[in-house]
Amino acid sequence: MQAKRYWGLFWIASALSVHAFIVGKQLQSSFFIMLFFWGFVAIGAFRGALQTAQSMAIVMVILLSALSIATLTGRTAPPSLAYTTFALYPAIVSWISVFFYIRYLRQRDSGDARPRLSFWRQRRAD
Repeated sequence: MQAKRYWGLFWIASALSVHAFIVGKQLQSSFFIMLFFWGFVAIGAFRGALQTAQSMAIVMVILLSALSIATLTGRTAPPSLAYTTFALYPAIVSWISVFFYIRYLRQRDSGDARPRLSFWRQRRAD
């Protein structure tokens, strides 16, 4: 049986991988390492392995959040702080967005297509 491919996620992750490579090369930084992580998500989407792609998203959100907290609380020079801020926060937002997109894809494929009630509406229904 052929695994289902998630082309939307594949193209999003591939585009972000190319973006990370270009930005890392132009800024002469180690930001291009994100190429590997976005490539991992793209390959997971191509193979139909959403759980591994979602695990990578979780790990990256944790790592980038910890790095941004360490940058803000540490002794960082203002130019470096601005550069790091402009690099880290969009990266965190993109990983969080991909996490929720993968979550949506997994819920859609699980067959649980019924709308979920909010906590308050569910308590009133009981």
